[in-house]
Amino acid sequence: MNKNTISNFLKENFKHFNAATLVDSAEAYKNHIENKGKMLVTLAGAMSTAELGISLAEMIRKEKVSAICCTGANLEEDL
Repeated sequence: MNKNTISNFLKENFKHFNAATLVDSAEAYKNHIENKGKMLVTLAGAMSTAELGISLAEMIRKEKVSAICCTGANLEEDL
């Protein structure tokens, strides 16, 4: 097991409460995509201050997101 991966960092350090849920959900998402599942991302409210486009654009380029449902403002401001 490579000790330098983000997954291993999360498993080692994110063990309680919402942090543990993050690890569980990330693993479920990975398994879903690996089994040819499709992912729909839904967005509401102003996301531009979160710089969501930085991570979401990369996920789109790597075909990890199949569809997005969001308000027009999110498309114009950040994606």
